[in-house]
Amino acid sequence: MADKDSTDTSRVGADGVSPPETPDGYTKPYRFEYPKLPLFVSASVLTIVSTVIYGWLLIQLQGPEVLPIVFESGAEEELTIAFNLGEVAIPFLFAFLTTVVVHELLHGVVYQWYGYEVSYGVYWRMGAMYAAVFHQFHSREETLRVGIAPLVILTVICLLLLAVPYPVIATTAFFVLALNTAGSVGDVYAIWRFYRMPPKTLFYDINIGHMYVFEPE
Repeated sequence: MADKDSTDTSRVGADGVSPPETPDGYTKPYRFEYPKLPLFVSASVLTIVSTVIYGWLLIQLQGPEVLPIVFESGAEEELTIAFNLGEVAIPFLFAFLTTVVVHELLHGVVYQWYGYEVSYGVYWRMGAMYAAVFHQFHSREETLRVGIAPLVILTVICLLLLAVPYPVIATTAFFVLALNTAGSVGDVYAIWRFYRMPPKTLFYDINIGHMYVFEPE
């Protein structure tokens, strides 16, 4: 990881979206980009898969009555499925807000643990929040831990909450699991890419859309 003096020098030298001066012992940088369409498709598929898996687990732990769905038998042996929106709207909304805020907060907390200055904000073009360390070199090893933290921490906590004998809490945990798992697809992609890069690789974010990679010589 570059020292703080190098970080400050790079901060001053950054011009627009151009990468900073290459540190000694590193090759010229290249830009890291996310494949937006494949990630969107993957997130959509993962939403369905995670909903089915965590929904099944919720039913096993809480019983089928935990779901806000009513099966009604009508005339001529017809079966009607009624979805009780009132019982699911509040848990879903709370889970959505919790997932969006806490997910990025966990990224930021791990960054801060390593001594970085974290910027939080909303990327309106993507409709997403972010936690980033702009104009600072950050190492591959630390970035891997930052990337995986929200998926691991929220999954462990919410899996435990699925067994809590309070339907509202269990249902909210179910929604957080489904939303956070699908919403972590970008993190998982980045982790997969970063893990394949050489040890001691450095990253440098100019803004939310421009990250540069410096690999050691």
